[in-house]
Amino acid sequence: MNVANKRQYTSEVTDQYKEQTSDRRIRYTIEENIKTYPEILNDFKDWKSKQKVLRIIPTFKSVMHENFLFPLFDIRNAEIREDWGQRNALLEEGRKAKILSMAKNFDPKLFEPISVDYIALLDIFIIRDGGGRSHASMMNGIFHVPAIVRYVSSADESRNLFMTQDKNSATISKYDKFLQDLADINSARHNKSADTFALAKSSGISLHNSHSSVENPLIEGLGILQKMLGKDISGDPKGTKWGYRSGPNIVKAIDVIKEVFPGIEEIPVSTLYALTAFIHMSQNRIPSGNRGHERLVEFISRVKQSDAKLSDLNSWVTVLKYDSSNNYGTYGTAALMRKWNEVFKMANKGKKMKGFYKFVNWTDMEIDIISRAIIPFARDESLYK
Repeated sequence: MNVANKRQYTSEVTDQYKEQTSDRRIRYTIEENIKTYPEILNDFKDWKSKQKVLRIIPTFKSVMHENFLFPLFDIRNAEIREDWGQRNALLEEGRKAKILSMAKNFDPKLFEPISVDYIALLDIFIIRDGGGRSHASMMNGIFHVPAIVRYVSSADESRNLFMTQDKNSATISKYDKFLQDLADINSARHNKSADTFALAKSSGISLHNSHSSVENPLIEGLGILQKMLGKDISGDPKGTKWGYRSGPNIVKAIDVIKEVFPGIEEIPVSTLYALTAFIHMSQNRIPSGNRGHERLVEFISRVKQSDAKLSDLNSWVTVLKYDSSNNYGTYGTAALMRKWNEVFKMANKGKKMKGFYKFVNWTDMEIDIISRAIIPFARDESLYK
């Protein structure tokens, strides 16, 4: 069965979803997917060649009770269609490692039946649940596996079944959920996903490692990024609803990080959260526009140069001690305020040009306030007189 050259999108999905998935197949068979991502099969073959004893895998029929034989389904006759709700078992490194382990330790007694949707009108079989198990089976040359095959009327019903299954499964990644919400304009979370997609596009970041590059560094931690985008620290006017959020402060923070760390491949969401919250908090105490951007770039550059360990952005969260996922904003901003006072200690000394916007010095009381709640401080006219 070959579907590689057939129409990729076979359900009603948004243009945003098509753009987000345009660089890969979203309709394929298990065999085609293994050919697209051959590393896992190569690793399996390499491991198998080093085994001193050839392991013989018993058949499913041999381990079943003769009065309760489970129907076997030929996985070569089924497709995976990601726009119908399925996900690619080989895209996530964690899942790929798990599937490789399943293949190495394949045991029919431990195999849970896969779920297959049969759409009679189209005469097609779709693997809705069990893509990982199917990959592990095929790598072992086993094509007929236990399966529950259900009649399904349409792509919408198949997707709804997947999303209902999703609610009861912690194994489905945030990114997979994001994609399905992005695809379905009727999803209650579509606007949230659409705003997240627009933010990634406007700021030049990637939401998944398969899309990341030097030009579009990865933000690992989609749930935290969306949490930031939904808060006031994002820079959107208070009360802005999903569908209209753009996260201007997040975009500013990303621009600053990319300028100070050129060629960075991944921006830690912890430090992005801290800097975004810092920008929100300090908006009335630093210049606006280009001058404000330049001051933030100078600040982050000085922090980077202040300690050898801080030359690596991944180290900031531990060196500056804001490594609590519930407090990236508060603890992170307080840490940056203390660092600001340190690196700009002498910044207001000496003769300055007329109109010079002084560098704020954060008081202990202000830092203590921010360590508990992120609020923007009022203007201080003494800074720009």
